[in-house]
Amino acid sequence: MREVEYYYKAKEYLLSFDSVTDDMLEAHINEWKGRKPDSIKKLFKSLLGHAQNRQGMPNSIGDIEHLSSVLYGFDHIEVNKNYSDWASLFDAIIASGYRPPGRMVKENNKSHWVIYCKAIISIAEFLAAYKSLDEFQTFVDGFLTNEQSKLALPLLLSEEIFGFGFALACDFLKENVSPQFIKPDTHINDIAQGLGITNATNDYKIFKDVESYCSRIGVLPYAVDKVFWLVGSGNFYLSGVKIASSKHEFISQIRG
Repeated sequence: MREVEYYYKAKEYLLSFDSVTDDMLEAHINEWKGRKPDSIKKLFKSLLGHAQNRQGMPNSIGDIEHLSSVLYGFDHIEVNKNYSDWASLFDAIIASGYRPPGRMVKENNKSHWVIYCKAIISIAEFLAAYKSLDEFQTFVDGFLTNEQSKLALPLLLSEEIFGFGFALACDFLKENVSPQFIKPDTHINDIAQGLGITNATNDYKIFKDVESYCSRIGVLPYAVDKVFWLVGSGNFYLSGVKIASSKHEFISQIRG
């Protein structure tokens, strides 16, 4: 089977389930069009949302809307100007009266709140160079000129933002900035390895190989990412539908 068929066979596999329709599948494939922030404040807020995208952290942080007053209405310039470090932000949150679902223990470096405050400060510092969404987009566009420079952007974010690993940086970029990115998570990795798209075992090289695959078959990376992820997870979250899909079954069908 030609590799271009992997993507289309994945779509066929998903549509073989009675509860999945073409409209449902296309809604997920094109979700990025409605998710892209339309202001620098919304971009900042999106980064804050992704910064707590790790096991258990959302349950400790709670709804970040409660931090709006402390974060000056999610104004990254004001946050960067008014907080000298993560500890001052931590103290301001306590003083605000917000009582999050998770304990705030300042002396515990492994505390979700200590980690999250460090992430917020680093995000504000990183974004401080951009006063508008257009300025930030110009910065991003400079990395989208070729495959090699594209690789550098998630690497940069993972270095600049506290707690952001390479995969999390890719996830933020694909969902909020550009559909030219995939996230090398467990489902994408397993399917790409199972189909022979990559022989790599680390996220960076898998990202590189899957991006190259997308370029060869002429399909938007976001679309490939979303379809493979749906095969792996079975979670059509936009429609509230969960199917009993199996990435291992799908891989066996293709390889068989």
